[in-house]
Amino acid sequence: MNRKLPILILILFITVLSARIKAAGGVTSGETTVIETISLETTVEETIATVTTTVKPGTPERRSYRPKVGLVLSGGGAKGFAHVGVLKVLEEAGLKIDFIGGTSMGSIVGGLYAIGYSADSLEKIVMTRDWEKLLSDNISRRDLSIEEKPDHDRFFVSFPLQERKVKLPAGLVTGQNIENEFAELCTHINSTRDFNQFPIPYLCVAADVNTGKEMVFREGYLPACMRASMAIPSVFTPMEIDGRYYVDGGVINNFPADHVMAMGADILIGVDVGFQPKTAEDEINLVRVIEQTVFMASQARRESNTELCDIFIKPDITGYSTSSFSSGDSLIARGYRAANKYFSRFKSLADSLNSIEIIPYDIPSFDPVDSLVIREIIVDGIENVSGRLLTGKLNLTVLQKVAPSEISKAISNVYSSLFFEKVTYELEPMSDELLGEGVRLKIKVRERTGGQLKVGLNYNNTYKASIILNTTFRNLLLNGSKTSLNLALGENPYLLGRFEKNNGWKPGFVIELGGSDFDLNLYDDVSRYAVIDYKDIFGRLYIQSIINNSYSFGAGGEFERIVLKQKVGSPPSPNQTHHLYNLVGFINLDTWDNRFYPQRGTRMGAIYKFIKPPSAKPEWFMRFNLEQAISFGGRFAVIPRIYGGATSADSSLRVYHLYLGGLNITARKGMLPFVGLEFMEKSGRNVLAAGIDLQYNFWKSNYLTLRASGASISHNPEDLLLFNDVFSGYGVSLGNLSLIGPIELTLMRPNYRRELIFYVNIGYYF
Repeated sequence: MNRKLPILILILFITVLSARIKAAGGVTSGETTVIETISLETTVEETIATVTTTVKPGTPERRSYRPKVGLVLSGGGAKGFAHVGVLKVLEEAGLKIDFIGGTSMGSIVGGLYAIGYSADSLEKIVMTRDWEKLLSDNISRRDLSIEEKPDHDRFFVSFPLQERKVKLPAGLVTGQNIENEFAELCTHINSTRDFNQFPIPYLCVAADVNTGKEMVFREGYLPACMRASMAIPSVFTPMEIDGRYYVDGGVINNFPADHVMAMGADILIGVDVGFQPKTAEDEINLVRVIEQTVFMASQARRESNTELCDIFIKPDITGYSTSSFSSGDSLIARGYRAANKYFSRFKSLADSLNSIEIIPYDIPSFDPVDSLVIREIIVDGIENVSGRLLTGKLNLTVLQKVAPSEISKAISNVYSSLFFEKVTYELEPMSDELLGEGVRLKIKVRERTGGQLKVGLNYNNTYKASIILNTTFRNLLLNGSKTSLNLALGENPYLLGRFEKNNGWKPGFVIELGGSDFDLNLYDDVSRYAVIDYKDIFGRLYIQSIINNSYSFGAGGEFERIVLKQKVGSPPSPNQTHHLYNLVGFINLDTWDNRFYPQRGTRMGAIYKFIKPPSAKPEWFMRFNLEQAISFGGRFAVIPRIYGGATSADSSLRVYHLYLGGLNITARKGMLPFVGLEFMEKSGRNVLAAGIDLQYNFWKSNYLTLRASGASISHNPEDLLLFNDVFSGYGVSLGNLSLIGPIELTLMRPNYRRELIFYVNIGYYF
């Protein structure tokens, strides 16, 4: 005989007696359900026999009914992926779940399962989503608005600038990405606010920040309720719902078996991946401290709630933490393994329930929403930001038929403008006899306030050492405007002030004022023979439109004052001063996922200038580039490129010639990178160049890149394709994408000399 049996029988007796005493003393009307606990030694048939009685007060009759099965899923961060494995076993056993409830990650898995996502669908979500992005407010470079990409790639640290004080955030993450992911996943139930109307009735638990009390959500907007239930204090900002703020329910009730029982569950199945006592082998870190702090607060409640469960499953998740989001497959397997031990019990329970009343079992499913008709758009929270900017970025119109993913993309476009701390949406059904079914798109925004100070560092062979500073303020002079100042301090200083009014695809305007001061090296066929000090002061005014965050075009006017002075050697034109009045047109495309080590995406740019000196004939200048990143197997990437330019400028306006050499990727005027050459080593009026990088991410953030370039230069455009002056270069780079930016060492040489050139870059280019 099992030695544990007497103890289990005693526990069973006490539990049943307690339940009956409570039922007898606390209920005076309605129905009272008598529930007994399923122990591991009790057969399913015995349990069903005792559970299937319902007593109506005042009526001596007893009748059989089909008991209801409730499923309780605990919180636990990434460890909650194990819940998916348990659901797979329940589906294989054909056991119908009548109620489901959860906290934190349990609320997410349970909520999606309740609205029709099967275990296989949930597994696909776990394995295909970028959880690092979803659980942060980060915007991938591909999604960032194109005018923001240059500053995004230059700085490694930023500080908030607030009027008179430093404002501390309520949490590290606002929940921007995860909330919109929830909204898209829940599109098909946008008309349902009563959780009892889901395919499986559902609840989730959160904690009210104001009162410190437990909040049980059984109705409302499901994405918001799930987000409230998972708002880990200090990690996520509290979730606002109807004017009240909520945080992770795990601080009060991480295992809400009591509430699932109150829904009407007669038989409770519980899965707990929450609190685990620390062992000597456990590492103490920030994640572990937060995890233990959250779960310890509700430990007493958890212990009492586990006693309510008839079948209690605690997967072995040793070695995993709340942040183990990259281990989804392993955690699902752990959950499956733990639940599979109960497979025969689940199967017998399903058969026994069907012997009372047959309810056909179907694995959860739903009809996905292919498209929606937007009947109305409402925006809440706009105060200072221009409505034209928001609508231009949103690029959605009333009566437009769109896919749910297009709505999510449009919301991301608005957020990527960086004018908002948070942009979320909700869909409400609308019906009209004439127009038919549609939805109201309710957008809620929270505008950014104050400004930012950003800092970067850079050293390279071309511009030497620099400290790069940036200050950015939004809505400073005009609503919906951005004012920024970039300053590079070092041997070759650079300044750019920029004021812009961004209206998305609708034309906005940009004003730029700036200047630079650096050395121009002049080369003959053998070596450098002169150095010129180059000073450039400029002002620009132009209009531009931005399409889908990655494509922009515009045109405007420019004034330049260029001063050239002899510094070393004997240049042909030692001292020059130019005052130029230019007309400018440009087009840019940038979908690279990383500026320095791209795996995919396209980068293209073209600029045309009509140059007018005060007392000389007009000239023209054109420059272009096209680069494509192609990934192979995740670690290898090939980046072919073609670039060049042409100009009518003669030797009196040499600054508008084309110059090849160096690896600095910041193009100014006609300065183009070329592997194997010193900075500006080759020059001409017409240039056609091509190159290719073979990039290998061999370990973590470390890269090995093989580079090759080739070019043709000519004085006359018709001679360019004759390839009379052709040369090439090649090299190898070893780089690391560090916290302060890329650190890269390169050895390279051209085809026409044997000396190697050593090039180094540390930090972000400016």
